[in-house]
Amino acid sequence: MTEPEWRAFEGAAVTRHQLAAPLARHIPASEAPEPVVAVIQAAATQTALTALAQKAETARVWDAFRDNGLDPVLLKGWPLAERLFDSAGMRHAKDIDLHVSPCELPRAVAVLEALGYAPLPSHQTRVRLARHRAPALLAETNDIAWMHPDGHVVELHWRLTHLAGWVALGALSAPLATHPLDRTGRQIRVLGDRANLIYLSVHGQLHLWGRLRWLYDIARLTTICAEDELRAALREAEAIGAGRAVKLSVWLAHMVFASKLPAGWPAPNWVERHALRRFIALMAAPAGEPGHPLARFGYYLGILCLGEGIAQRLAAPRYALWRNLRLHFAGRRQ
Repeated sequence: MTEPEWRAFEGAAVTRHQLAAPLARHIPASEAPEPVVAVIQAAATQTALTALAQKAETARVWDAFRDNGLDPVLLKGWPLAERLFDSAGMRHAKDIDLHVSPCELPRAVAVLEALGYAPLPSHQTRVRLARHRAPALLAETNDIAWMHPDGHVVELHWRLTHLAGWVALGALSAPLATHPLDRTGRQIRVLGDRANLIYLSVHGQLHLWGRLRWLYDIARLTTICAEDELRAALREAEAIGAGRAVKLSVWLAHMVFASKLPAGWPAPNWVERHALRRFIALMAAPAGEPGHPLARFGYYLGILCLGEGIAQRLAAPRYALWRNLRLHFAGRRQ
């Protein structure tokens, strides 16, 4: 590539797709200009340092939760990196995602406040509603984002996605596994491989696969999981309305990263083939960047076109039109 093309590659790899850590293993042997190599390696080092800091903060927060009778589930993050890549520093993560049950929300809120966390300004109404487990909060959204003065961010979840009823933790047959928290032998609850495949597939599809690191997780999962387990995950996903997301995520990972395609994996139909082409095009286009206005529009259009069932397809416009109004009026009543 020319030097401008290498610079564009550097920006896409580090900023957009957040794949500096895995690329740093290969980029020194390439023909990349030295400044590009240096930027990618520096970003990979920062990813590793951030992961170590998050791991230490997870232990501090987890201890506080356990002291208050809570046993949260840690979503994605450094345990997923250790499972997929044998190293916490191999996967970019911007926050710590903790999942509790709705009945545990008031206690979880109190624990985070005692640790010095404050809700993001846009989520202050959610905190007031969480103290009383307000039905509007539980029905219309799925998390509260908190920030500590030292820069750590915790997202407190009570369901896996913001669309009510889609991929609920309790709907999965064997959702949880355990992962070492540190060298003392303490274990923290995490999603198992099958639950991770379903959850990450839905998450990626909701965000139009706007970052390649999300798809790279799928590619690694299909590599470490047995084919029977992948097919079982697809059957379970189909039973809870997430079959298309899992089916397409495995196809996408195969097409982009040449990862394993299990024997007998169903072929995409016409709509799904079009969706695959569109996802791949968006991975390289500015309009696919998470947060871009066209990506937001594509998010709602994607659920309407690819959702499984009428209720799921109508969830996106309901979420866009009704959620904020209901939260606003519920917050005024508190």
